[in-house]
Amino acid sequence: MSVQDRRDISNHKFILSGESLVRNQIIRQDVARTEPLLKNTVMALVYATLTWIPFTELANVDGSSLPIGIYLGDNILAADLVDGNIEDCSILIGGCCTVDGERVVWDQDLQTKDSLIGLINAEISLRMVGIFLEDTDDFTAFENE
Repeated sequence: MSVQDRRDISNHKFILSGESLVRNQIIRQDVARTEPLLKNTVMALVYATLTWIPFTELANVDGSSLPIGIYLGDNILAADLVDGNIEDCSILIGGCCTVDGERVVWDQDLQTKDSLIGLINAEISLRMVGIFLEDTDDFTAFENE
């Protein structure tokens, strides 16, 4: 039996241009989490606790209905999020930068749950803090098919 290892060796950056503001923040514990938190996930801030959660709901009233950041660290296992808060997580919280919209992760099937209008509102919220999504083409996909 052989072991296969796939690594992303592309030099394609997530932050494409501009000035980015990245801060180490705390991601809140989620006892019901069953999926890992992926790199480049759109995040929302819970203002009462000043902790971050993946943006999933447009109707929350605790501040988490506004996506205002993007998680930039490594994937976090669901078991780690169930155990407690995760500290020192790199989150892009603004500036005036353009990011690769193709690599942005929307947590828990937001596209089908909250409709296209919800996604447009989410992108507008990110623009208000200076994060602009730009669609890009990955030409390596054509080479490798």
